[in-house]
Amino acid sequence: MIFKHKRTQALFLVISFFFLLLVILSGLRNGVKDLNKELSQIKKEIIKEQNITKVLKSDFTNLSNSSRISKIAKEKLGLQRTNSYQIKKLSDFYIN
Repeated sequence: MIFKHKRTQALFLVISFFFLLLVILSGLRNGVKDLNKELSQIKKEIIKEQNITKVLKSDFTNLSNSSRISKIAKEKLGLQRTNSYQIKKLSDFYIN
């Protein structure tokens, strides 16, 4: 090596090793920071989607309310409540 004394060589190797570790740890730290940013972004997106799902479920519950559907059918389509005498059995349509 460049250094003549064993002690100087060992010291140089130890210092080099610590600098190498410092570079590796710095890179790992930056990688973890990036992953944490990505994770927090994904968590925000999940919460946003959950909120949208809650709103959609609420809207569906409101829109599928049977009294609301009956009211719209009556007002817009002119449909009335079906009476029992209006219902025919399938067997009534068979030719004997």
